[in-house]
Amino acid sequence: MLKRKHLEMILDSLKRHPNPKIELEQYTIDGKLAGDILYFAINDFYGNVVIDLGCGTGKLAIGSKLLGAKRAIGIDIDKESIKVAKENAKKVNADVEFYCKDIREIDRQFINEKLKEDKYLKKIIIQNPPFGAQKKQADRIFVDKALEIGDVVYTIHNKPTKNFIKNYIESKGGEITHEYEASFKIPATYSFHKKKVVNIPVIIFRIENKSKNKDND
Repeated sequence: MLKRKHLEMILDSLKRHPNPKIELEQYTIDGKLAGDILYFAINDFYGNVVIDLGCGTGKLAIGSKLLGAKRAIGIDIDKESIKVAKENAKKVNADVEFYCKDIREIDRQFINEKLKEDKYLKKIIIQNPPFGAQKKQADRIFVDKALEIGDVVYTIHNKPTKNFIKNYIESKGGEITHEYEASFKIPATYSFHKKKVVNIPVIIFRIENKSKNKDND
């Protein structure tokens, strides 16, 4: 298995988005935070299926495959993101499946059709959703979809929204089993950014899907 430092170096070497779109809140997760989350989740995804919703340039999906996920799937609405994600996976020889789709169009039937004989494996969602700064409630869309298609969910949120997100997750049938705080290092990405790097406090949740409304496989 890859050592954490080696994984971080691999993830940091991957190509970034050449034209990030502010309306999609496209920020590249740094290798350290991605590595921390992946090692936090490894006991769930090892030998199972990882689905990265809003995968961007593919770091979390690629990292999960390198650490032993049997299947890894990345989904993003942005064509440029998917193009770069495929290039990144090829660069490090990671067999990851990427699809350019709005996550609202994804359901368990779509995932199971792609997985075929692997559809009975646990489906682990690892996602870095938009915080909702540009589009109100954008984070809720990702929580809803993660709980619809996933068995276990790992999701990153802006720390000031912690209590709201916790209540929202529980109202949707999710049980938060673990959480930890971290720092999301965001380099100057858009024209309005004045600092070279800003550290945003975030909260990472591990959620088990207890919803009775979850589709059966």
